[in-house]
Amino acid sequence: MLNRRATLLLALLVLLVAFGYGLVQLFNLRFAHGDVYPPYSSLRADPLGCRVYYESLEQLGGANVRRFIQPVGKLPHGREATLFIFGLAWDEMSASPNEFKAIDNFVREGGRLVVTLYPELGRPRSFTSGFGTNRPAFKRPAGDDEDEQQVSLRAKWGFGYEHVPTPRKQMVFSPVEARRIAPGPHPVNLTWHSALVFTNLDLAWRVLYARGTDPVMIERPIGRGVIILATDSYFVSNEALRKERAADLLAWLPGEGREVLFDETHLGVQQNPGIATLARRYGLQGGAVALLALAVLFIWKSSTSFLPRDQTAVEAAPVLGRESAAGFENLLRRGIAPKNLLQTALDEWHKSSRLDARVTPARREKIRALVEAFNTAEKPNMVETYREVTRILNRKK
Repeated sequence: MLNRRATLLLALLVLLVAFGYGLVQLFNLRFAHGDVYPPYSSLRADPLGCRVYYESLEQLGGANVRRFIQPVGKLPHGREATLFIFGLAWDEMSASPNEFKAIDNFVREGGRLVVTLYPELGRPRSFTSGFGTNRPAFKRPAGDDEDEQQVSLRAKWGFGYEHVPTPRKQMVFSPVEARRIAPGPHPVNLTWHSALVFTNLDLAWRVLYARGTDPVMIERPIGRGVIILATDSYFVSNEALRKERAADLLAWLPGEGREVLFDETHLGVQQNPGIATLARRYGLQGGAVALLALAVLFIWKSSTSFLPRDQTAVEAAPVLGRESAAGFENLLRRGIAPKNLLQTALDEWHKSSRLDARVTPARREKIRALVEAFNTAEKPNMVETYREVTRILNRKK
């Protein structure tokens, strides 16, 4: 039967396993709902995400729809490909020289780049008209040089921002209406949930939608590709697809590309290959669990025992740090039986007693008789016999 300590350890192990299982289930529920991801991520299933749009394009077929979670420098060939960047902050329209080169090559090779900004109904903090600030648009892995000179996408592509206040109802900003300007298979009107508009447009830009006279969705060809920018991301969200679905516009956005990429890198969702990634890729989760179980069992085995400890073995264990006399005593105890101890001492004493003038033949005979009586006695008393031998040797003449 297990002792109390072993039972408690076993109960603790069971509780830890149950806690770990519950924690995994909780994370699975959170990730299935998607609210752990940033707004306008294709992994979110709540109103702020755009997972419905992603799955709709995936079910339509005709194009390979996938999420892009690698560094920007690993963008594929742009020919017949569309890259969606949804929910980008207005002040993050910049990139490193290598990232800008990858994006520019993607578009010039025939790629279709669609960028929608995070909706801002109120005036954003630190907002300046025109080109504004230049924060990096894509999250960089730890260790990258943050002081690297950034390339302003607004300066390269020729556009700026302006904030036009929206009406309020009971201290709450209300959306406005955007009207179609360019001909095409787009809805005539859209509900616009952003107060940002485009300004300082280069002549190459074509206005698709405008709020009054202020552009809010624009298009520009570059090389063999095209760039589409919008100041709002609401129309691609799950909420919009349920309440105000602009089906024609959503079907037009991907173009005729055979590959549609939903970028998650700018939202901080990026794949960083490591040991855990390789383990998941090659199905080594079971091996990791087995190693963890072995480690727990080893710790348990080292800390407790199912059988009671042998107290005799503990008491007989040698004690380190004694003197040489203690070692000689232990050697005698191992080599000579207790009943032969006096006889062995007598034999050794006879070898040296002749040199002692005090030891007369009569005393030697008395000592020999005492030892023989000790050897033949039924209940010999070794201590008393030794004391008697000592008295005979110390007795004066």
